[in-house]
Amino acid sequence: MYEWKALRILAGLLLCLPVVHLTYVVSEDLNRYLDPSPEVWEAEMRDLIRDDMEASIPSDPLLVVGGHRVRLWRDLPARLQPRPTLLRPLGDATLEDISHHYQRLVGFYRPAILVVFPGYADLHLRDEKSPEEFEKALTGLLKLDESYGSTSWRYVIAPVHMPLHPEDQGRISEIARRTEALAARLGNTTIIDPNPTLRGLDGEPNPAFFSIDGINLSAEGYARISMLLEEHLRQQPVLLAQTPVL
Repeated sequence: MYEWKALRILAGLLLCLPVVHLTYVVSEDLNRYLDPSPEVWEAEMRDLIRDDMEASIPSDPLLVVGGHRVRLWRDLPARLQPRPTLLRPLGDATLEDISHHYQRLVGFYRPAILVVFPGYADLHLRDEKSPEEFEKALTGLLKLDESYGSTSWRYVIAPVHMPLHPEDQGRISEIARRTEALAARLGNTTIIDPNPTLRGLDGEPNPAFFSIDGINLSAEGYARISMLLEEHLRQQPVLLAQTPVL
């Protein structure tokens, strides 16, 4: 009787292990997202450096940087062939995190084209930027990139309106307005606002273009942003002189 009871307890503990592990992982991820220090992504930077040692790094690539939304934009390199395209997501990084790690995350690759895709972290969890704070952080990143002198053009994907946060729409619209003005002042920069293509007939974010969490994009949502980026690339004569996009 005792042995059978012990076996049942052991079986119960084993069944709980995946739940415990998941809780630990979620807790660890949340702790990283809530830590405002850019050093929180050091382990991911080490993984990136290790992976680069085993990879062939193209010359003058199109480089996409950001957080989790860049990690999920998996089909972009295939869509932009034969243009060499590198995705370099960093945790759920803010604009300040990218600036902090710029030398290795961006400058190391000497990209011909830089695409910045700010994510959820600039608006929630790690930070809750006002339009003025967003503009300041983006200005710092773009001026840092300008000082390296390798990038011919920069594209910034404006923050997207999310079904989960309808209260953010005013703030995001003001961010888009300010970033457009910033791009005009800096030059060699284009702001891509994906929101018109992500709306439904009611003018609200179309759930079909977002994942079930109401935050991240679905495959259909990414396809629309990819299409916008491809169109902008075709319209830039200075970029067409480089590797063409099919």
